[in-house]
Amino acid sequence: MSFPPIYWRQNYSGFELQQAFDVVYGGHIEHRLLTARSSAMAHQRLALGDLRLETGCYDFPVIARGSMPREALCLGFMAEGGITTRCNTTAMGDDDIQIYPAGVDLLYHAAGSSRWVNFLVPEEQVQKTALRRMGQTLELPRRAMTSLRLPPRSRATLTVLTTDALGLAERLASTGDIATELADTIGQSLVDAYVDALCDAAPAGKSGRTPAEERHHRLILACERLVLSGEMADFSLADIARRSGYTQRSLQMIFKNSVGMTPGRWFMNARLNGALRDLLSAAPACTVATVAAKWGFRHMPRFSQYYRQAFGEIPSETLKRVRH
Repeated sequence: MSFPPIYWRQNYSGFELQQAFDVVYGGHIEHRLLTARSSAMAHQRLALGDLRLETGCYDFPVIARGSMPREALCLGFMAEGGITTRCNTTAMGDDDIQIYPAGVDLLYHAAGSSRWVNFLVPEEQVQKTALRRMGQTLELPRRAMTSLRLPPRSRATLTVLTTDALGLAERLASTGDIATELADTIGQSLVDAYVDALCDAAPAGKSGRTPAEERHHRLILACERLVLSGEMADFSLADIARRSGYTQRSLQMIFKNSVGMTPGRWFMNARLNGALRDLLSAAPACTVATVAAKWGFRHMPRFSQYYRQAFGEIPSETLKRVRH
C-alpha cells in the first residue's frame, strides 16, 4: 500500500520535552534535562512511503535514553554539535555516521547545543540501491550501533540534502499536498545519497566502538536499571560495585570516561527526571510524596532541594501547574 507523503514539525519548550517520546519514528525515547535554564527543541519529520527523514535541534545539553525502531534500519549523524556529543557512550566525530540495527538501545548525551539527523529506511531498499549503484551489497551491523567515518564534505552534503528536503516539504505542505511523484524523487535521492556515503565511508578510527566501550555501555545501562528498579531503595556505590563485579574506583572511572559524570550524579539525574516525568503526567490523586517514594527519595525537604536545583522550581509547583 502506498501512503501519501506527510511533513510534520513540532516545537518543544521547557518541560514539554519530557513528553516527546516519539522523536524517532517507531522508537521510544525519554529525555533527561541537565539544566534548569529555559530550553527549546525543534523536531521535523518527513514521511515518504516507508522512509522517514527526521532532525532534532536542541539549544541545551540533554540526555536521551530509549530504543530505536524495531522494524527498520536507521542511519544517523550529527549535523551540529558532534564534538560534544556521545552516542551509546562513544564520542562522536564530526564526520561520523552511525548505523543503528533495528531495536538497538540508544543513549544520546549532548553536553551542549546539538542537531541530529536520522534516516529510517528498510534494509532491503538499502541493499537493492547498493547493488544497483555499486554492484555489491553492504555489510551492515546486526546487534550494536556502529560508527563509520565519512569522506570529507560528505556530512555537509547530507546536511544540505536533509535541510533542502525538509524545507521544500514544509513549503509545499503549507500550500497543499506534496505530489507523490515529487515525493518518490526526493525519497530515492535520499536513499542514493546515504548509500553512496556508506559505500565511501571507512572505519571510524578513534571514534569507532571498541569491545571495552561496548562492555562499559552495557554496564552503565545495567547499573541504571538496578538503581531505578527500586530493588535497592538505599543503594550505595559500594552496593552497586559489589553487584556489578567492579571495584568502586573502576566504576567511578568508567562512568567518568563514558558519560562525563560520577555514578552518583548520573543516577540522581535519572531519578529526578523520572520524578519530573511522573509529576507532569500525574493523576488527580497523585501526591509529591508518592512520586518521591517511587524514585527512591525518602527525605522530602532534600528531594525538594535537589528538584529545584535541577529544574528551577519545587515539585509542588510542577504538580500545581499541571492541574491548572
